[in-house]
Amino acid sequence: MDGRLIIRSERVETPQKLVSENPATLAPVGEVSVASRELCERAIQAAKDAYPVWRWLDHREKRAIFKRAENILARRASEAGRLIAMEKGSPYAESLAVEVFGALQSLNYYGHNQGRLLRPRRAGHHTPLFFNKSGAFHFHPLGPTLIISPWNFPFLIPFCDTLSALTAGNTVVLRPSTATPLAALFIGEVFLEAGLPPGVLNVVVCRVPEAEAMIVHRDIQSVMFTGSVGIGKRVVELCSRNLTNVTLELGGKDPMIVLEDADLEKAARGAVWTAFMNCGQSCGSIERVYVARKVADEFTARVVELAREVRVGDPLETGTEMGPMATAGQLEVVEEHIADARAKGAAIPVGGGRVAGRAGHFIQPTVLTGVDHSMLCMTEETFGPTLPIMVFDTDEQAVGLANDSIYGLTASVWTRDRKRAAWFAGRLEAGSVTVNDHMYSFVEPRAIWGGIKQTGMGRSHGPYGLLELVDIKYVGMDFFRKKAQTWWFPYDRSLEGLMEGAIASFHGAGLGARVGALWGLRKEWRRILETAPLLNYVRALPRILKK
Repeated sequence: MDGRLIIRSERVETPQKLVSENPATLAPVGEVSVASRELCERAIQAAKDAYPVWRWLDHREKRAIFKRAENILARRASEAGRLIAMEKGSPYAESLAVEVFGALQSLNYYGHNQGRLLRPRRAGHHTPLFFNKSGAFHFHPLGPTLIISPWNFPFLIPFCDTLSALTAGNTVVLRPSTATPLAALFIGEVFLEAGLPPGVLNVVVCRVPEAEAMIVHRDIQSVMFTGSVGIGKRVVELCSRNLTNVTLELGGKDPMIVLEDADLEKAARGAVWTAFMNCGQSCGSIERVYVARKVADEFTARVVELAREVRVGDPLETGTEMGPMATAGQLEVVEEHIADARAKGAAIPVGGGRVAGRAGHFIQPTVLTGVDHSMLCMTEETFGPTLPIMVFDTDEQAVGLANDSIYGLTASVWTRDRKRAAWFAGRLEAGSVTVNDHMYSFVEPRAIWGGIKQTGMGRSHGPYGLLELVDIKYVGMDFFRKKAQTWWFPYDRSLEGLMEGAIASFHGAGLGARVGALWGLRKEWRRILETAPLLNYVRALPRILKK
């Protein structure tokens, strides 16, 4: 895999290198060039220079580029999947199913919808005096966008963020995690081969000081950041210096609520997959389960059985269902949470320790019972393969427990009752709520991604996520031939009388008073004729006559 940076569609090699490590074997995957501050500035300049080219490029040409990129990635899917498996540690099958296929679906969606998702939208008028005018919302790109992506989905997250930024008409400087840089460079290669104009996408691997310098660079107009709460707050602080537009996704502590009428087999399988896929290293992983007391024993017993069956091993071996943690530091966090729960009285029927005989960052799939909100595993983001299960007695208690968190990314409810599902969905504090499934909305291009509280700010993906990356401009037009508007100078007695009558006509307490005030406007007939279309007043009659 080529470890050179991509700036202005050129591959750039630097003297300073870093080694990308396979978390399963601790062997090198490849060597990557590291950008200096000067190179980072070159990347920003390239994005700035390319911005007018990309912004005004015909949508048909953009669709063609996206289609070529889709074909290239489909052809190189196995190569991408193997790279993700080696660099991040997720099983090859999972890398294909989640990251590569998810990226292809988004490529297809945004490719087909170039020029459609951000078409001008007509805006009507509520104020009668403006009925003769036309109005519309226009969506204009902001300019060079800095994307800072994490290591847990090193291909899917930067790919989707890049697609959103490009679809909005922005150019991109992509700074991937230094733990998993090769996957992001692969993204750059795909678009390079697809014929993206020079400078539209630049991929630079750099250290923290250089990344912070890019955030505060005056030519960066928007920042998309995915990562921890602490670093996210630092990003906001840096963005405040130039009032740079910023979108943050900072993690989650996502709850799963299992009601007594749920399909327990489906719920147990869903819990095990969502907690242990990607070794639990997903912002949308199930990190807390609340199960109705009536079915708690049956549900927990089945979860324990399924957790014991999860096959941990080499990500490139067929049959492996869970690989290693991506980093040694995150492995330590998971062990700390397990130790804290054990010390506070939790039981661990499955897992709880490292996988013996493995050189990499392997830990066992772990189920915890007898937990409560005094434990780290129930309150802080674990970001690892743990599944703590807590019992509840009432629906209100379940909602209260689920909402008792500083995070609010996703939540799920498992039930056969549509009304109860809707009741929970309306009360759970999260950016996405799913019923009888969990954590699929990230790879649905028409959905959104993001949350509330310390999960972050703004949304990404889909038609609503794109609105975070554009200037929403209101454009109003008036081609009526009157020489003045009613409310313009002179401020004389006629304007006073007209406005007094208009206020009483539209906002009076009774129908009789409104009609009487409307009739009284005949005294200001001359000003009305000189400054406003009579049709405005005719169209306003239903509002005035409505009781």
